[in-house]
This record gives sequence, structure tokens and C-alpha cells, in this order.
Amino acid sequence: MDAVGAQHLRRAIEQQEHWRRAAAVRDGRQAPRDPDVSELVEFEHSFRLYRSRDGRSFEKRLLDGCWT
Repeated sequence: MDAVGAQHLRRAIEQQEHWRRAAAVRDGRQAPRDPDVSELVEFEHSFRLYRSRDGRSFEKRLLDGCWT
């Protein structure tokens, strides 16, 4: 694996760990993987920013243990 591949793998692992911060993910109330991960642009703390194929942005926030 080259450096770029390693960087992509690291980001995939980091975003999955971030998604699993939600209690709802861990206990099965939400999907084990983010259904919008292909559109994920940025994530930090309790915030995930997405950009859809048509250029629209949307976000998910961790509220009361759920991504909303």
C-alpha cells in the first residue's frame, strides 16, 4: 500500500470510529455504518458535514446519542 492508500484507509477508520460515538449506533438503533459516508466531507466532535452529488450541503449532529 502506498502513502495515499494508507491515508484513505486511515480516514475511513477515523470516520467509522467517529460514527460509532453515537450510543444509537452501538446499540443497534441506527445503522452500523453511515449511509451517507460517500458524501462525507468533514467530521469533528459531534458534527458531520456532507456534500451531495448535486452540490447541496447537509449536516448531521450527535444529539441525545443519535445522529440527526
